[in-house]
Amino acid sequence: MAEMSIDVQWMAAASGEPEIQATAAWLGISVDGVSLTRNQDIWAKTVRDNVFVSAYPLAMWLANSWWRLNHEPLPRQQPGHGWRMAHELGAANHGFVWPRIMFIPDGEFIDVWARASMTPNQSVQYLQTLDAPKQLGLAGFHKSVEQFMGSVLARLDAREASGSDLAHVWAILQEELADPEMARRRKLEAQLGFDAEACPEEALSAALQWSPLVGDEALSELAPAIASFEASPDLALIGRLADADGMVGAPEFSFGDIDHLRHGAPWERAVHDARALRQKLGNTSDPIPSQELQGLLGLGRDAVAAWPAPQGRSPVAVAMPTNGRHLKFIPRRHNPVGKRFELARFLGEHLRTAPRGARWLASTDLGTSCQKYQRAFAAEFLCPINALLSYLDGDFSSYAMEEAAERFDVSEQTVTSLLYNNGHLHRQWSEDMPYQVAVA
Repeated sequence: MAEMSIDVQWMAAASGEPEIQATAAWLGISVDGVSLTRNQDIWAKTVRDNVFVSAYPLAMWLANSWWRLNHEPLPRQQPGHGWRMAHELGAANHGFVWPRIMFIPDGEFIDVWARASMTPNQSVQYLQTLDAPKQLGLAGFHKSVEQFMGSVLARLDAREASGSDLAHVWAILQEELADPEMARRRKLEAQLGFDAEACPEEALSAALQWSPLVGDEALSELAPAIASFEASPDLALIGRLADADGMVGAPEFSFGDIDHLRHGAPWERAVHDARALRQKLGNTSDPIPSQELQGLLGLGRDAVAAWPAPQGRSPVAVAMPTNGRHLKFIPRRHNPVGKRFELARFLGEHLRTAPRGARWLASTDLGTSCQKYQRAFAAEFLCPINALLSYLDGDFSSYAMEEAAERFDVSEQTVTSLLYNNGHLHRQWSEDMPYQVAVA
């Protein structure tokens, strides 16, 4: 797990608003010792790891964006202006040239992305690109921001500028964090795509009403997926899913039936759990027949075969408790291979956590920790990497991978992803950011 530091060396400034002057500094941002503020000053003809700016705009941006930085995942489509203003450090603005850094939370970690910024005629050229995102733990991110904020506020006090907007915003944030109900509202507001206090009260109250039905954890998965898909905070789709017909089954295994890995990244825990379940089934390498997969969820073969393909596209698939151990499954995939993978995701999600009341299982396309776990579990359970490598026997041609996909009854994309993620194929990155950003 990476660590981030935001360091300041206070300097004097001769112009600007009082808060801007008071917090003039050489600013350095680094992750695991890699300077993300390394830059070339075109006018001074120097290269250094920190940049001369005011720390105040950055502190204000961090305080104002806090809830979205911590709780709003990256949407599947190209993110809009509002999302980017809350997650790209350049939104701190105030006339300064900032490095191209973005923060993307998944509910458990925050991925930090950075890209060199060499805009023509710009006085400062940022030189650092991260080849892959660095993953910060939420606690570590909070600690680094709080230390930076403390330094800025102390500097303002020392320069007799203590009654700043920053001090007011930060104090309100601390009150919200200390109030569980207010924190819950702010978190959901961010997941719906709004800044603090910007979501219409009626829409926020309506969204909160779904929590007793689906559970807080499932709502955190459903809300951003539905809101970004519908471009609206209206979560009425949850009600339609609750009333929809589905396939009812009682899963054969639950959380306590396998030993779980208590630490590590989501994909590491998922791979461990998939292997543990296969071990319990006495099948560590052979393909899992669809009938057996369905049986593990308590679903009859005829029920799955007769399940009508949903009309249109849905941003979510769900499974909800009905009575006792039974769940009502509402998949969204149309093709047999996709539906099979989706059922394996449901199986992993059912095994992932101990039951806590009426909790829906939610499967989406977002990159949250929960969804990363589901995808990694399904891939390893249906197509174990060691069995895949044995079958390929060193042949990574497109033909061989197509044959492997057919053998394990998964998509070619699943085979390719397994090989990439386990280091047997190397990505030819055409982009070093998770979505299209401005050129240079």
